Amino acid sequence: MPVSGRNIGTGSSKPNRLPANLNNKKSGPQRLWQCLNIATFAVLLQGASIPISGPTAPVAQKPIQVAVAPPIPLTYPLDKLKQKLMAASDVKKLRTGIFVFDPTNGRYVDMNGKEPFAAASMIKLPILVSLLAAIDRGEVKFDQQLSIRQDLITGGSGYLQYRPVNSKMSVKDTAWLMMVISDNTATNMIIDVLGGKEKCSAEFASWGLAQTRINNMLGDFAGTNKTSPYDLVYLLARVYRGEILSPAGKNWLTDVMLHTKIRTLLNPGLGPGATLGHKTGDIGTMVGDVGMVTAPGGATYFVSIQVERPFNDRRANALIRVLSKGIYPCLASNKTECDDAEVGSLQDEYKTYKPMTVTGRRPHHRRHSRH
Repeated sequence: MPVSGRNIGTGSSKPNRLPANLNNKKSGPQRLWQCLNIATFAVLLQGASIPISGPTAPVAQKPIQVAVAPPIPLTYPLDKLKQKLMAASDVKKLRTGIFVFDPTNGRYVDMNGKEPFAAASMIKLPILVSLLAAIDRGEVKFDQQLSIRQDLITGGSGYLQYRPVNSKMSVKDTAWLMMVISDNTATNMIIDVLGGKEKCSAEFASWGLAQTRINNMLGDFAGTNKTSPYDLVYLLARVYRGEILSPAGKNWLTDVMLHTKIRTLLNPGLGPGATLGHKTGDIGTMVGDVGMVTAPGGATYFVSIQVERPFNDRRANALIRVLSKGIYPCLASNKTECDDAEVGSLQDEYKTYKPMTVTGRRPHHRRHSRH
């Protein structure tokens, strides 16, 4: 399939070298003093040098060390809005987590935002960031060819599972399919080229993502892979303030997230003219959506909502639309208080939301329910 998006230039790093005078013959005290100096020098280098490894490097290699930035500046808690979101989320057998952050002035809402939830396909966002960071470092190339190996093929969303085994596809096309149509086999191919789930999880932790971990390859329909609304918002906030990725990497991330096909969760709650770059996740026990909203006037905010539910309970999908609709008017403005925020109810949502349907079939978004 044709793939759009910007190319990312590759770069390389040279490993730091220790002093070359290790073989000089010196007296015992001199040798001891030299060893102490070298040990101190080596400690100072830890974390400053990035190991160079190819895409087929063994998982046992040390994870890439990335300095963890201080927490995003949470300045103004929008307590009135939070209270109304909590009231709307008080739905039997649903557990909801929300984190919203305005990077311009620090306004935020944290409602169970740091609690772990099943990640479903929302895990593909940090996986993509990990890939783009590896491309920035020159460890992986966009035009590098990947094989659709039998051990990486899985069910759920996406069509690579139906391609012949050992078919080839570029890293760029594979990453595009992972995000845009949430292809699970494509995701496993990206995890594999990055060195495996343990290495990816270690890098997530090095960025400061406390709850985000890949415990099993996709499709993870049991929900063993974990993340939190706060982790995903924090990751996006770091990327968009110029950390972790190069400008070219950030631009490609933005582009691909604007092309996400599933638009039935956060999108319907936004006002006319607003744009959303995002990634959804949907398995039987959890549904969620994370992204960056830009209002017509230029106001921008990050939002992540996850709802744990009884198996395939569609009330969770409707609740995300209700919450998105309640969040948007406040965050799209410059108010430091949102006393007049209005958050609707599920009953109201059922009356107004009418998904596109095809005669004799389920609504379109149902056909991608296991992504």
